[in-house]
Amino acid sequence: RLLGLLVFLFVVIAETKGDVLVIAPHPDDEVIGCTGVILRALEAKEQVTVVILTNGDGYAVLTAAATKKERAQLTPEDFMKAGALRQEHSVKAMKRLGVPRENLIFLGYPDSGLERMWEMDGSTAFRQMLTQKRETYGMTGQDYHTLTHGKPAPYLKASVVADLAEIVRTRNPQEVFVSHESDKHGDHRAAFWYVRDALRAAAFQGRFLAYVVHGDPLPREPDLRVHLLPHEYETKRAAIIDHTQGTSPVHDGLVQEYLKPEELFWQFPIR
Repeated sequence: RLLGLLVFLFVVIAETKGDVLVIAPHPDDEVIGCTGVILRALEAKEQVTVVILTNGDGYAVLTAAATKKERAQLTPEDFMKAGALRQEHSVKAMKRLGVPRENLIFLGYPDSGLERMWEMDGSTAFRQMLTQKRETYGMTGQDYHTLTHGKPAPYLKASVVADLAEIVRTRNPQEVFVSHESDKHGDHRAAFWYVRDALRAAAFQGRFLAYVVHGDPLPREPDLRVHLLPHEYETKRAAIIDHTQGTSPVHDGLVQEYLKPEELFWQFPIR
């Protein structure tokens, strides 16, 4: 009887453990915003999925540093190579944290274009001026839509929402984390809106939490505080450094600017 009870309890715990979905606008935001969350979830034997909305391919200063070119000489291929480098950063950082490679998903939408896409009427695909792309793509890792549906998705608001909703349905997380709409970066603000609509479309029933990367914390008390233990703090430091490789001097100050001893999150209703 005791053995049967233990087996029953194990099954109940296994079925009710909360999976975590972290959604980041760019490669590096997943580390800056949610390293503690990821480490704690993995330690608890929970499944963690990390989704990167863009390839980080719209940053001209970084691309010039990575390609050793003057900004006026940069080509669309240079920006895509910079996107490949930033994807590699996320692959390395997530491996350091312990996230399986199959749980790191690149959507391949336009860096510095998410907010503009949100505002468009949806009749025409957005064109990223630096890469000249109008549809999702991947370099180090193929984009999600191509891997799942055999072809890329156009740069449309509806495409982002549909991809995210599909991921939520298939991964079935209990907690979803994304950058907040008060963030000073347009991609970060828009990420919140896309995820909120995707959660509505997927009839998500779990907790929806947001973090701020650029800007001040929200004026109300956080709903979740993750105070990093010494080993978690050092792991986060190393993962942020992973995101600086090959980008000097542009990202040299990431650790000084974004390594904090505590991660703060605010919960929001989906409807």
